[in-house]
Amino acid sequence: MSRRQYPWTLTEVPWSTDREFTRGRLDGLHLLSYGIAPRDKLATRRQLRAMGLRPGGQDPVAVLYFRCRKAGKQVQANLYLIDRAKPVRPMTPARAAALAKAMRARRTCRQCGETGYAELPKPYRVCEPCRYRLGLPADDYLHDYLTGTPTLTADEHAALDARPDNVIPLHRRSRVDGASNARKGVA
Repeated sequence: MSRRQYPWTLTEVPWSTDREFTRGRLDGLHLLSYGIAPRDKLATRRQLRAMGLRPGGQDPVAVLYFRCRKAGKQVQANLYLIDRAKPVRPMTPARAAALAKAMRARRTCRQCGETGYAELPKPYRVCEPCRYRLGLPADDYLHDYLTGTPTLTADEHAALDARPDNVIPLHRRSRVDGASNARKGVA
């Protein structure tokens, strides 16, 4: 029979005056398994953020480990003391403007310069009409939406590209074309 990878140990911990059970140490920090960390004293960064707090320069005092079923691997998260956490800095107008500028850059096409409502894919930052004009890579997901045989020659496509107001429309495949759609009321 095999030994536990992280056996229970009774040690001194910084969040309590008493000795508490932990799962040993990992990189010099106390190791805690899921469910044994005191929720009123320790929190992860995301939990602190939900409380309106930030670590505020403090080092983590423990590491929480658990198994993520979806990823199929062990996940580790740093735990911070809640009583040493500082409030989140308020959003200033300058920070809000900088954040809006960065988000607008993510939505702006690098070819035509138009700003859309959604973030463009990171590798290209090019809108779909411009991707059609530039030519689609062989592994592009937009090939799934192109059905049938081409109806225009290369010269006719070049003439369409010369007129920016004329864009090749994307049509959603219907159930007749073989696409199954589980949402009710959508053809």
